[in-house]
Amino acid sequence: MKKFLLILSFILLLPAAIFGQGFDDDNRFRRIGQGSNQNDRNRQGNTDENDTDGERSNIFGRHSDSSKKKDKTPTGLRVWEADPRFGTIDSVQIDTFSHSFQNANFTEGIHGQYNTLGNLGSPRLSRLFANRPLDFSYFIFSEPYDFFITPFSKIHFTNTKSPITNISYHESMGSDNGEDRIRALYAINMGKDIGFGLKLDYLYGRGYYDHQSTSNFNATLFGSILKDQYKAHFAFYANYLKTGENGGIESDDYVTNPENFPSKFGTNDIPTRLDKVWNKMHVNGLQWTHRYSMGFHKVIEKNDSTKSQAASPSTTSPTDSVRTLENANASAKPSPTDTAKVAPPKTLFIPVTSFIHTLKIEDNTRKFIANEPLDDFYTNKYFEGDSTADVIKNPLVSNLLAIELHEGFNKWAMAGIRLYAQHDFNSFKLPAAYRLSQSYNENRITLGGQLFKEKGRNINYTLQAETSSDGSTWGDFKLSGYGLLKTRFLGDSIRLRLHGSIIGRQPTFFYRTYHSHHLWWDNSLDKQFTTRIGAILKSEKTRTRLSFDLQNIEKYTYFATTAQQATNGTSTYYTYDTEVRQSSTNLQLIGVTLNQDFTLGILNWENEIAYQTSTNQNILPAPALSLYSNLYLLFRIAKVLRVELGGDVRFFTPYYAPTYSPAIGMYATQAENERIKIGNYPIIDVYANLHLKHTRFYFMASHVNYSKNGSGNQFLVPHYPINPFVIRLGLSWNFFN
Repeated sequence: MKKFLLILSFILLLPAAIFGQGFDDDNRFRRIGQGSNQNDRNRQGNTDENDTDGERSNIFGRHSDSSKKKDKTPTGLRVWEADPRFGTIDSVQIDTFSHSFQNANFTEGIHGQYNTLGNLGSPRLSRLFANRPLDFSYFIFSEPYDFFITPFSKIHFTNTKSPITNISYHESMGSDNGEDRIRALYAINMGKDIGFGLKLDYLYGRGYYDHQSTSNFNATLFGSILKDQYKAHFAFYANYLKTGENGGIESDDYVTNPENFPSKFGTNDIPTRLDKVWNKMHVNGLQWTHRYSMGFHKVIEKNDSTKSQAASPSTTSPTDSVRTLENANASAKPSPTDTAKVAPPKTLFIPVTSFIHTLKIEDNTRKFIANEPLDDFYTNKYFEGDSTADVIKNPLVSNLLAIELHEGFNKWAMAGIRLYAQHDFNSFKLPAAYRLSQSYNENRITLGGQLFKEKGRNINYTLQAETSSDGSTWGDFKLSGYGLLKTRFLGDSIRLRLHGSIIGRQPTFFYRTYHSHHLWWDNSLDKQFTTRIGAILKSEKTRTRLSFDLQNIEKYTYFATTAQQATNGTSTYYTYDTEVRQSSTNLQLIGVTLNQDFTLGILNWENEIAYQTSTNQNILPAPALSLYSNLYLLFRIAKVLRVELGGDVRFFTPYYAPTYSPAIGMYATQAENERIKIGNYPIIDVYANLHLKHTRFYFMASHVNYSKNGSGNQFLVPHYPINPFVIRLGLSWNFFN
């Protein structure tokens, strides 16, 4: 609570705001250029592949608010996301709706589709392979923390007429094993074209099982400049994450068959495999993407003396300029001393060619620290000593240069074109003998191009092709594209999105080389080839969303666990090793997801059903069915207090879920001689969700079907139990002016 008050005081004491302008009269932010490239967004590992066309998943019907049309966006506030490569803009829905607010803080995701170690902020992995990133990332250790680490592509840039502050606080009850998270956002403008913001996020989970604590902190300073010819987005971010590693509980029987033990015990009394072990990670950096455009000013309305005395807003179609006609209207107003003076014509800047530069600098560090011997947990030991201090460093410098020929600057420019070149410099530092480190450097050149059409009312598309090389391997490539069709049929708004990609890429450095106290490999790996096609069909009228995903993967690269049985007196246990493997056969994966919502008066029912199949469950396991259902009552008290009362359930069929390897902080397939199935266990929550003006509040009883006497397979990850019954509270305030 002290940390909460400190951050709250800091936010509220920020300087007073400078006024901002630059918005349409209908309170909508105008779209600039093309939307974010979908493949680049997937590389970040934090974006749902299905979110497209500048719309959030709640618009696609995944967790929609039936009353959102009546809710008003705060006057003068605009929020958008910027493409991490080219700085193009996608408008986003402002997070002011109370619907599903009680689930927004779950590491398991809004619909509980992620496996976690149980504690808030712990590493996670999606059970739906369609939501996993397609491409390899350089610093792979940050991927399980995509719940907390916000990539550049998901930063919400702002333009506001007055300063705005948002503070949210989440807590689960219990001083010894509770969970807390506080987030704060402050946004101001310096004039009508320059906006700044500061985002703070602190998470602390004490853990309901021994040595399971998490402590994460993020600070992000971001800003934007949106002028006619020059546009820029920049962000400075610092992430500090600490995870206590307990290796799982000693025996699953403590949860599944507690009657086998002579006495009752609490969760903190259950012995765990590890005690004094931590993973610490720093992800710090900055990114700056900016563009300079050459073009011309187009006269959109000629004013005379009559019009100048009664200036009325005109209506135009969205363009590539953030500036709106408000500026022109202001200049068109007659002088109080000379009403007969003719106002200048209203003009709009039309970009023809843009020159783009993006700079990204990161300093990534991961530490695996053990203040106890790990001989009873890991099979191998490569360095002397009873303690472990593995330090991995990955500094990164990336520069991209691009030229863009805009679509729509004349009637013959039916599509836009981008050509780009990117250089990535990576340095990798690994532990070596005698507490030294060994460095490896890698330079990668990427050349590519895009053909896009994003201004069409009914049809949009993007096609992309690129190739890259690090000098030692050649022929890495990516071909991708998507098409979006928007139409009306029988009074219904129909959206059909088709997407596909073919990627041939050598696994990144840490798959090929890794040295530490207990894990060690130097691999010669083949390129992995991934072919993917998919479709999303959405009906606004019926509130139906149907998605399909098909993948074929050749030389699938993954982490695998091996186990060796050992004995200590009368007890038997396993020691582990983790290695990188490549599949010798092609893998095929099929996924179909149906979202269907119903409303009958104040009764609402939301459903998500996901079906998956994998041709090799030993290499890429996936549950056949994953279900989410939310039944709630929605009503208002005194016409101002919005109330949701309901309950939801999460369920998936049994499967050999990936296990967790503490030494690398990643998920891996289970060892063949120690495999267990998890699943076939519902997780039920009940909640009350309230929304009054600018304040949101929820009260939740989580995992109400928990039983100390054993009630099923209560695991999301092998040997890591789900948290017991928990009371949760949450509150969010929006402050304006």
